[in-house]
Amino acid sequence: MNIDSYIEKYIALLISHRFKSIFLLSLLILFISSGMRFLETPSGYRGFVENEFTHYKNITNLEEKYGQIDVLSYAIKADKGDIFQKDVLLLIDELTDNSWQTPYSSRVESITNHQYTKVNGDDIDIGDFITDIDSLNEEDLTKLKSLALKEDNVVHFILSENAKASLVNIYLEMPEDENFSGPMEFAEKQQEYFKEKYPDIFVGIAGTVQYAHNFQTTAERDGQTMYPIFIILIFVLSYILLRSVLASVITLFVIILSILPSMGSAGWFGFDVNPPLIIAPIIILTIALAHSIHIISIAMTNMSEGMDRNQAIVESMKINFVPVFLTSLTTAIGMGGVNLGKIPAYSEMANTVVMGSAYSFILSVTLLPILFSLLPIKSKGKPVIILGALERLGVFIAKFKYTLLITMGAISLVLFSFLGNLYFDEKWDNYFDRVPAWLEVKDVVDKEFGSSFFLFADIKTDQSDGITDPEYLKKLDDFSNYLEEQYTFINVTTVSNVIKTLNKNMNGGQEEYYSIPDNKALIAQYLLLYEFSVPFGMDLKNQMTADKSDSRLLVRINYGTASEVVKINDEIIKWINSNMGPYKTDGLAGIPVMFSYLNQENSIGLMTGLAFSFAFIVILVGFALRSLKYGLISIIPNIVPFILGFGIIGALTSGMIQGPHQTSVLISIGLVVDATIHFLTKYKKAIALGLSPQDSIQYCFKYVGYPIIIASICLFIGFLFLTQSIFISNYIIGGMCALIIAIALLVDLLLLPALLLISSRKA
Repeated sequence: MNIDSYIEKYIALLISHRFKSIFLLSLLILFISSGMRFLETPSGYRGFVENEFTHYKNITNLEEKYGQIDVLSYAIKADKGDIFQKDVLLLIDELTDNSWQTPYSSRVESITNHQYTKVNGDDIDIGDFITDIDSLNEEDLTKLKSLALKEDNVVHFILSENAKASLVNIYLEMPEDENFSGPMEFAEKQQEYFKEKYPDIFVGIAGTVQYAHNFQTTAERDGQTMYPIFIILIFVLSYILLRSVLASVITLFVIILSILPSMGSAGWFGFDVNPPLIIAPIIILTIALAHSIHIISIAMTNMSEGMDRNQAIVESMKINFVPVFLTSLTTAIGMGGVNLGKIPAYSEMANTVVMGSAYSFILSVTLLPILFSLLPIKSKGKPVIILGALERLGVFIAKFKYTLLITMGAISLVLFSFLGNLYFDEKWDNYFDRVPAWLEVKDVVDKEFGSSFFLFADIKTDQSDGITDPEYLKKLDDFSNYLEEQYTFINVTTVSNVIKTLNKNMNGGQEEYYSIPDNKALIAQYLLLYEFSVPFGMDLKNQMTADKSDSRLLVRINYGTASEVVKINDEIIKWINSNMGPYKTDGLAGIPVMFSYLNQENSIGLMTGLAFSFAFIVILVGFALRSLKYGLISIIPNIVPFILGFGIIGALTSGMIQGPHQTSVLISIGLVVDATIHFLTKYKKAIALGLSPQDSIQYCFKYVGYPIIIASICLFIGFLFLTQSIFISNYIIGGMCALIIAIALLVDLLLLPALLLISSRKA
């Protein structure tokens, strides 16, 4: 007994027990879908990195000693002039006071409350830099500006070099597993208040807190806006393509019931709702839609030829069962390759799609045939225009097969030559460049300060009061000077800056005393004096440990690509090993360094996953077709779309290939194989029936040509819709997958038939 007989008996049994089957499926789906209540709130950028990743552990180690690195910043810039105007300073002063009310705030720094040191006779005063703003005149403002621009701990940290912009930085101490919703809600209310009160002054929310919060808000926004519109779009599209309301309803049922248990399973596994997970339902939707289109369109074609509904769906399942299974399996294999990457958020998305691919297959071969046999679906006849066009296309291919092969080969070679323009890198700072509010403040902060991000270095002495050693502080200065010579670094601040400022002020403000004293006891006195003089929350505990054994160096970094940051950090580590003597550090730590190394390792992992997935899929397809010849032929239409797609990227863009580009290959590889499998299995069947190669091509176009076209259209539109996402990685994935699917359709309709005809003739 062959597989067609088993499928026929299975569908007959399913239809005869359709109500019991619907009941059991409903219970199973409800139970699995209930797991959605366990889907976890995004943890910001921390959900994109494994806890044991070295450069993330460097961050957590720093936070244990000096407090959390996440900073909530307000960027302030006047429409005209610099910030040393009364209304701007009044805004900053009030905002500074209000910012202490931010949930979980532990420290607030601004130009107004900057702790400025000055000498009165034998006494030293440390207090807020700007007070009593209403009484200031133009001369006072000019003097304050001049003084501020001389402060190393001010310029590039809370004041831009041209004094046209300022930051109010709020340091937070967040409870474990708490997201930034509370602080951000408070900040947004403050922003609205000051925008209304000072309409001519720009107030934007920046910093790593806003960056981390973007992961949550982009996921929420995409989920709320994309899903409803896409469901409506798919229903309309399936109706246009299938020309039946009931057929569209069946398709919609299969789609929704594939998505619900997939997201429920994600909840049971404790996945976070990060932006990548938001696209999982749309990918699952396109897979389920493609399955439904293939099965229903052929069933309706069978009905137009005189079969009843039950017979029509049985014959369609005999044609589609194996190809749909193979498509689900190859899609799962491709998505599984994402797990070899290093970003948990993408692994969770991929695993959700793998589960969704399984659910969509199960529902396509259970619920779909049941509903098709149950509902009074009527065929409105064959799509004569398209079938006629496909018939003419078959004649054209048979006549010009060599011309087509040469032409497409030449196009492939030309685009292949552009692959040399491609290079692997990452721009972790552009994740939210499609978020208007973030882009607006980013443009201001990047122009005036370089970026919203800090880097840190933990410089250790391994002995109590070790940082009061003059040699240690001089090494800090050397390290700081070295960093400031690097093009990606703007400015560095260390505890040595405080000591040099105090030494200068204690010696009459003479510039030659802006240096590290050679007396360890004097340095210890300076630190003690400073600690006793500053108000609560403004001490140096975020720069040095309580026992004064270690200190933290702070760097503001310009944006750079991942490879640039990795190169710089590697050079820094070499310099440290050669120049820091007994003092130890692991190099720089922070979001830019973490993401740069993470994306580098992720790229290597994805390439490994792609190699394994592609090799496995090629072997699987060859085994399923039970033919070495057809297995080898299948490689060409399955690899050419990717060569052409990335060749176009190399020809029309800068050529940077980021993680989302690689992920798009793993997502689309199984879907590209879909059309090839359907075409080759139908071609093999036609040859087995005794048809000639040319007639076999016409047989394929008649029975699977139209389903391949409409399924590809649905996939194309589905992925193209992802370009509406405001998360740049989802945007790239959607655009790349849509491009690859479109090219794959042309290859399957033109190149694959030509290859089959030529290979059959040679045989």
